[in-house]
Amino acid sequence: MARRGEIDWDALQSWSAESAGCVLTTAQVDQLRIYLDTLQLWNRKLALVSQHQAAQIVDKHIADSLFAAGRCGGTDAVIDLGSGAGFPGLPIAIARPNARVSLVEARGKKASFLEEACRVAVIRNASICHARIEAIAEDDAHCGRYEIVTARALTSLAEFLAMARPFLRPGGRAIAMRSLGQDREAEPAQAEEVVYQLPDGTPRRLVIVNDALPGDS
Repeated sequence: MARRGEIDWDALQSWSAESAGCVLTTAQVDQLRIYLDTLQLWNRKLALVSQHQAAQIVDKHIADSLFAAGRCGGTDAVIDLGSGAGFPGLPIAIARPNARVSLVEARGKKASFLEEACRVAVIRNASICHARIEAIAEDDAHCGRYEIVTARALTSLAEFLAMARPFLRPGGRAIAMRSLGQDREAEPAQAEEVVYQLPDGTPRRLVIVNDALPGDS
């Protein structure tokens, strides 16, 4: 990936296709670029991410989210719990334009950022739910409506799986984005682990729980 603060978008496209299994068009890269520009602008006052260099945000956050997008079907209904700065939900929506992506964010300023990012980057298949996860889980419009529930650095794996359960359709999947070695003792027996490296070499992993979640008989 880019060094000295510069972004090599061609390198991101190549990494996304070869490592994440997610092929990006030029138009999709332009959407990611606009999203990044908007994030950096808002990040000056809102502290959306700890990184300030654009290349670091691409390597640490956008690329990581694209790897998760590679595990989403083209027409899946996806819900991102505690979306914050929009990772992984907005890159998933960009990379999978025929998917339906809901981003749940309880904090008003961050929800406003997500709305603005969708507007300026013309992300039409994403919707922002400004509410607590527990409240959305009781809404018939969201309960049992999703093929995929995902979250990045939200909470412990066990708590995430408990939060994910109300949203999943039969046969759905919970996808947790985790650091290498994190929460392994809490993983259910049916969990699938996918280990990968970000463009900057940082090791990461997805924990994917298919269909049944802990507590199912």
